[in-house]
Amino acid sequence: MLDTLRRTGGLSALSNRLGLTPVQSAQVADAVTPYLIAAFARVYRRIGQRAFVAQLETLGSEEMAQAVLIPGPVQPSMGEAVLRFAFGSAENVDRVEQAFRAAMELDPTCYREAMRLLALLLAGYFAARSGRVDFGLTDDGTAALLSTGEGTELLDAIIPPNDG
Repeated sequence: MLDTLRRTGGLSALSNRLGLTPVQSAQVADAVTPYLIAAFARVYRRIGQRAFVAQLETLGSEEMAQAVLIPGPVQPSMGEAVLRFAFGSAENVDRVEQAFRAAMELDPTCYREAMRLLALLLAGYFAARSGRVDFGLTDDGTAALLSTGEGTELLDAIIPPNDG
């Protein structure tokens, strides 16, 4: 996923929006992305591909990623909605933020905003990729990434599997 963030300009957008160096942005993405992927995977396995894609469309589809990539304001409520969708509740989002704070040092105002921006980027990417299946094109591994249970132990340590 870090390669996708690099290729699409997601890491550059994160740097620009948060005032971080490219190295710091990569570290932030490296710290937060595994939690987000595990959370999206939980939701995907629980509700299925169709409902997952429908929910991503409701949240903003690929425009979520575009909102981060294109200069201009990003509404915090948009990112919060995606975080709650992924983690199940505001309390669970707070738990993940605490784990993120423990993993690395940043300006205290950057943690939640970084989580919001990365959630929007990933959700937008997943929406764009899953939409390709609807048009008869081959999925590029998103379903495989989200349907496996790999990597969920990191999230399970913070949010019990039945709580997110």
